[in-house]
Amino acid sequence: MSLPRNVSPAAARRRALLLDGVAGVLLGCLAIVLAAGIGVVGFLALLVALALVAWYLTEAGLRARRRGRRR
Repeated sequence: MSLPRNVSPAAARRRALLLDGVAGVLLGCLAIVLAAGIGVVGFLALLVALALVAWYLTEAGLRARRRGRRR
């Protein structure tokens, strides 16, 4: 099924506006889904980074304590 070819300029504008509105809603939904996904990944990456920093500091503290006992 195809759209009629000879339409009035007002109908063409309404059709273009409808198409732009639908495209805007789809892009908005896509942005919300991606932003939520990026936020979740970013939050998990932050937790992992904090755990790695805590691990590194713990190992550095233990290493420094061992060196202190040797001297």
